[in-house]
Amino acid sequence: MKRKISLFLVISLIIMILGGCNNTPATPTTQAGGETTQAPKIDYPTKAITIICNYGAGGGTDLATRALAQAMERILGQPITVENKAGGSGTLGIIETMNRANDGYTIGVLTAAPLTIVPHQMEVPFTPEDFDYIGTFGQYGYGIAVKADSPYQSIADIVALAKASSGPLAYSASGYPQPFAMNAIGEKEGIEFTYAPYASASEVLTAVLGGHIQVAVGGQAEITQFMKSGELRLLAAAGESRWETAPEVPTLLELGYDVALRSYMGLGLPSGVDPQIAAILQDAFSKAVEDEQFLQVMRNMNFMISYTTGEEYKEFLARTYVENKELMAE
Repeated sequence: MKRKISLFLVISLIIMILGGCNNTPATPTTQAGGETTQAPKIDYPTKAITIICNYGAGGGTDLATRALAQAMERILGQPITVENKAGGSGTLGIIETMNRANDGYTIGVLTAAPLTIVPHQMEVPFTPEDFDYIGTFGQYGYGIAVKADSPYQSIADIVALAKASSGPLAYSASGYPQPFAMNAIGEKEGIEFTYAPYASASEVLTAVLGGHIQVAVGGQAEITQFMKSGELRLLAAAGESRWETAPEVPTLLELGYDVALRSYMGLGLPSGVDPQIAAILQDAFSKAVEDEQFLQVMRNMNFMISYTTGEEYKEFLARTYVENKELMAE
């Protein structure tokens, strides 16, 4: 009897040792019928990750994305490269993200306007439902600006110029919702503007600085940089509040125009990424948005930091998509 007990104890000890040698944590999964088993934890990431930015290099979205990528890289322990795919009012990068493998090694910058506005203006192969979301990391601010040596000092001057012109006055922008600002002015004043689209925010402002276009609707981050250098003048903020960098400049709302632009920078994935991989990325993302180096870059560019979870962003996009569809059908 003692030999049997000893043999049983030896076998039990061997099983315990072997079990302890397995360092791979297990994740519980539920099979049909309610039976719970243990699935091995995914070894991820094991190679470089690519983030596709849907706007051009050098613009605010690109710089913010690169700062975020560096923060996530430090957390995940693998290189993260940023690949720019500009054009189509921000949709080309989104389409590129959708068409990549859903293995977790491609992340897309999925900004709100191309997902919720542009599909109601032109044919695109996606809706907000075609992606899995990681969350948002910034909110865009918008404004209307002219070259610093321009004779136009206010929105009233631009309106007067448009009324005196023989044809519609052109303005530059990199995509929606920026044109909504000029549309609101035009509707109230009974005038027309021509939208001259550019692939990136930096190109929008370069067109104004080069004298090719007189008026630009651009992002707060980019305009502020040129305001500090003395090259641009802000005529109006196009959001809900004045800019901290230009508190003396009124909003379009204050000037009597019923418009306040709002859009977000977010990250997402091609639909169908393994939930364990998505969870790892979401965890890294939630830590990266608190990284001090990332936050400093955002502050330096005058971006409004806005963190939401992937689920919260998904709900916002679905709701806004429907609202914009109804708005643009009017």
